[in-house]
Amino acid sequence: MKNSKDISSMNQEVLKSYLESKVIKNAIKLKGKFMPFSEPVDKTPKTLPIKRIYNLKEQLKNFFLIIVKNYSSQPKVRYFLATILASQSSDFLVSLAKDYATRNNLKLIQYSLFPKNRISLLSLIEIQTIEDYSSSIELLKDFKKKFRKTIEKIRNLVENE
Repeated sequence: MKNSKDISSMNQEVLKSYLESKVIKNAIKLKGKFMPFSEPVDKTPKTLPIKRIYNLKEQLKNFFLIIVKNYSSQPKVRYFLATILASQSSDFLVSLAKDYATRNNLKLIQYSLFPKNRISLLSLIEIQTIEDYSSSIELLKDFKKKFRKTIEKIRNLVENE
């Protein structure tokens, strides 16, 4: 019987193979150096240096595959699927998105994918298996649609004042 570490390692290899053959080969690699982002682990921020970022423009508009080096040895790299919720981030937009993100285990980060552009509001989710990839895309699409509807409602309220 295989232990969970072996299964996790197998999942990582299968996922890596899938992403390289099906996703990355049709994606556009973003050039440049990217700032790492961090995540809290036991109330301590752990840095995740960016290894590569791919724009999935051909398959999905405003979706990105972010590959980061893990702060621990297993797995060596982690994969995040991200979408741009807003091209300019603000505390107000973060507060609007926070509830949905929390309920669906999504992360929100304020991050600049394109160095000369402003900081965008990204929603991301870690993918650990092939099955996660498809379900994550649907979840992020749904989030983006609901977020846009909320922004539209606020805009209409302001215009009607």
